[in-house]
Amino acid sequence: MKVNVDLSLMDVPGQLVGALEPISANDGNIIGVVHHHDAMVGGRIAVNVTFEVRTDKSLERIMEVWEGSNVIVVKMDAVYESYPLQYLLVGDISSREIEALTHGMESMEGVASLDIRITGSLTSGSRAAMVTGRVTRKGSLETVEQFFRQHAENGGYMLIRGLE
Repeated sequence: MKVNVDLSLMDVPGQLVGALEPISANDGNIIGVVHHHDAMVGGRIAVNVTFEVRTDKSLERIMEVWEGSNVIVVKMDAVYESYPLQYLLVGDISSREIEALTHGMESMEGVASLDIRITGSLTSGSRAAMVTGRVTRKGSLETVEQFFRQHAENGGYMLIRGLE
């Protein structure tokens, strides 16, 4: 899991290294460090660190070390990678089909965002729908692909994947 944390450190030599060492000592991998030395509040400086850990237990051990060494965790967030999806649907696509696609995608695990833009004639039924979004797991891309293929086949419209 990727973690992004804002730390508040005493402005004395060795504090930054002391705050980073527990990450590598607990099988973490530091991705980035932003040291805001000019933004001092109460003799403390702000540091933003992004790192990866394999287990929640590793993260817990890092937190325990920080608690015992006067490192204040101001904010912590998990950072999830996401993967883009993009489909163009062309044909006689009813509003009921758009609704079914939306509800189906909303119920899928790993779908982080979804945007559907529809163009076309209201009278003829001929429409195009651009579906874009993001999933949080690479494996979800295959599930989404199967979902759209099945709907396109059953609905009799054309499916074009990945225009980017």
